[in-house]
Amino acid sequence: MAIENIKKVRVDQTSLPTINSVTEKYDVRYRIISEDKNRTSHWSPIITIDPQYTYVPGNITIVSSGITTVAWDTVTIKIGTQVIRQAQDYDIWVKWSKAAGLGDWNYVQRISGNSINLVHPTTFYINGVDQTQAPNRVTIEVYLKGEPISRDSSNLLVYSPAMHTI
Repeated sequence: MAIENIKKVRVDQTSLPTINSVTEKYDVRYRIISEDKNRTSHWSPIITIDPQYTYVPGNITIVSSGITTVAWDTVTIKIGTQVIRQAQDYDIWVKWSKAAGLGDWNYVQRISGNSINLVHPTTFYINGVDQTQAPNRVTIEVYLKGEPISRDSSNLLVYSPAMHTI
């Protein structure tokens, strides 16, 4: 292969796939095709890229009055001191409970934005068992978007305020 035929491709940060929430890295593969785009092609093995990000959260506010409203500052994503981008998508997990704080974690949804309204349930669960009473506490965790959706990634956890009385 002649040196002049080597092509270099640079992938923009915004074009990377969703970060793997288990490994906290990007899983990437590429495809090489012939110049005529017809004769041959080959997929690379999956390559793992460690972005070495630092996530810089701000403040989070929780207000309850009939519904619970949670609002937070946009998380800044950096490598060293260089700002790469602002996070846009978040995975929200909620645990409804009584005074002891016992309850099951439930995935609420993935949102684009910095706030969510949570309707207070009439019951809550402990170890999968319905408690048939209304909770009076809520605990919230906000994660950066990752695949698969999971609470296993402590690195993607950006907000975990104390239990809140509703």
